[in-house]
Amino acid sequence: MLVPIPGFAHLLYLVPDPLPQAIHARTEVPREVSVLVRVALDSAFGLRPIAHLTPKLFDAPVRAHVSARRRLGFTESADLLSCHVQLGEKSAEVCGSISMGVRRTAYAARLAESGGMWRMLNFRVLS
Repeated sequence: MLVPIPGFAHLLYLVPDPLPQAIHARTEVPREVSVLVRVALDSAFGLRPIAHLTPKLFDAPVRAHVSARRRLGFTESADLLSCHVQLGEKSAEVCGSISMGVRRTAYAARLAESGGMWRMLNFRVLS
């Protein structure tokens, strides 16, 4: 911003813009969130049995989607490329990408915390 110099009508000096606020430290992602996502992905690609998706930790839509993928024969090996977690007060949204051979696709999940325990409410692997 240009500010006039006192006593000199036509001279201005440059005042630098204020520095942006410091970025707050990111909160740590709970270990349970990453474990639930890993178990769901492993089950969706045939590395774990579907029985590992217990109703206590995985809602019915999650188990239904994984079962449907397995019935259709989606059991290729996949490599995790990225995983992004957006934490809320009592919830988390997870998305990321995976590589299956030459194909790349995405996954998304929604988790909620109640009573100190995380539970996966929804999970999708895009085909």
